[in-house]
Amino acid sequence: MLKKRPKVVLLVFGKGGHTAQMNRFINNQPKQSKVYDYVALTNSNKILGQFLAQYYLQEARDKYSVVKNIFVFFTYLLLSSFQMMRIMCKYRVVGMISTGPGMAVVPGLFCRLLGAKIIYFESWSRISTPAIAGKFMYHIAHLFFIQHKSIQKYYPKAIYMGRL
Repeated sequence: MLKKRPKVVLLVFGKGGHTAQMNRFINNQPKQSKVYDYVALTNSNKILGQFLAQYYLQEARDKYSVVKNIFVFFTYLLLSSFQMMRIMCKYRVVGMISTGPGMAVVPGLFCRLLGAKIIYFESWSRISTPAIAGKFMYHIAHLFFIQHKSIQKYYPKAIYMGRL
């Protein structure tokens, strides 16, 4: 039964700029290069279309409260693990693409452990300092792209590609 699962690429992105970057990525790739269907794991309400399915995932941290972060992080760990198990049971994830939110770390670990290829885009808002998620994903991702040359010093093996 597990072998008959459809092969998919998991897209992990957050609200706002992360959604905009993923939208640009999806819309700017050649149509003939799309081999697998996409499954989205996101907290964005903006449906970009072109997904086989969409699953909800909350942020990994609260940007405004250190105290809330403890509860938010543990909730994120549980929810992201649960959602990844649901996705992995229903689909055969062969790859993961993320546009930079912290919520990508746990799905990235799941995908890496199960042999899926991971592509990570450090957020275009990162001009002079790396993101916390980027520091983790740099070691997890198979391909790591940066959108500003100024952060190449933090990610020596990253590929500069310019803005999405």
